Amino acid sequence: MDVLQLVTTTTSTTTGTPETPAPRPLGRAPDVTLRELGRHEVDVLDAVFAGLSAHSRYLRFHGATPRLTRAVRMKLAAVDGRRHIAVAAFGPDGAPIGIARLVSLGLRDAELAIEVVDTWQGRGVGRRLLRTVAARGREEGYSRLVADVLTENTGMRVLLASVLPIVTVETEGHETTLTADLSVGTPSRLTAAA
Repeated sequence: MDVLQLVTTTTSTTTGTPETPAPRPLGRAPDVTLRELGRHEVDVLDAVFAGLSAHSRYLRFHGATPRLTRAVRMKLAAVDGRRHIAVAAFGPDGAPIGIARLVSLGLRDAELAIEVVDTWQGRGVGRRLLRTVAARGREEGYSRLVADVLTENTGMRVLLASVLPIVTVETEGHETTLTADLSVGTPSRLTAAA
């Protein structure tokens, strides 16, 4: 399984369990700031990973992932702003609360991954991250985003389709691959993204 799989969790419509968190209010997150990550900002990766429940980690990595190995951490931190772009969200206290990344698949396609810590899910953070990383992808010349997501992860599938036009959906087993058209919209700098 590639470590750059797309994920965010969906919430239960009941009271929730440790595996399926209960619903949270959908209040906005006005004091969230976004910035592009530099190379080897492992502390940001670690903070976001620590804020994911076991269920969120399952959806992110398509299996039980109690910890990130050193190799995975280094791969996720190896951003270069061109072939591997990562944008992070930070809460009002400056703590990392989410990351969206694009990794080149060659030519004009890039793989998309998004993760938002559980306490900030449902508050628009994922949408802001997706819009911002998509704008950065356009700036770098990418025209399509490819996201491999667990078929049960309807929250991420809906999020992606609500921001970008989906051009193909292919399901094989428990995974669905969504391809989105990134050529829609205009580039915007990170500081202007909302």
